[in-house]
Amino acid sequence: MKVKGSIFINLIKVIKSDKSGIFDKYLTAQDRGIINQKIYASFWYPYETYKNCLNAIYDVYGKKNPSAAKEWGRTGCKQAMTNMYSAFISDGDPMSFINSYGMIHKNFYDFGELEVIEEGKNQAVLKFTGLDAQCVPIFYMLQGWLEEGIALCGAQNIKGVFLTKSWEGHPETSMRFTWV
Repeated sequence: MKVKGSIFINLIKVIKSDKSGIFDKYLTAQDRGIINQKIYASFWYPYETYKNCLNAIYDVYGKKNPSAAKEWGRTGCKQAMTNMYSAFISDGDPMSFINSYGMIHKNFYDFGELEVIEEGKNQAVLKFTGLDAQCVPIFYMLQGWLEEGIALCGAQNIKGVFLTKSWEGHPETSMRFTWV
């Protein structure tokens, strides 16, 4: 499993900026070796190192608060979707963004499958399988990312709620998104 450097770079910057050693217990020798390299946005990197960095930051700075991870997702979406991936944003058509998210996801992660179920004009359920249930913050980041993408398409009053959670033993993670 691998992740694209473009989503890994910001985590590395946070880890490297800390000189106190607070993240040391989260990182393996292999992680440190990767972190000390130059990270290229277009290269693929080991998911395990990404996961260790993300969990470290979520524990230390996010205080294991899902709202913090959701905000990171929103920020990441805004950065990506208003620049390199702006073609995925269609004003007035949030469902188009949702239906395209599987392609977007594959630009950043080489794992995970997505099923989109349209439940109405302004409502959809997304079912994720094949994601790591041991990395809880990634799910909240995805929730924030999707909420922000829907907002960038002009939607308002966006609500994303989890219906099932793989980290609680369910075989998939599913989220329902509604908007006006």
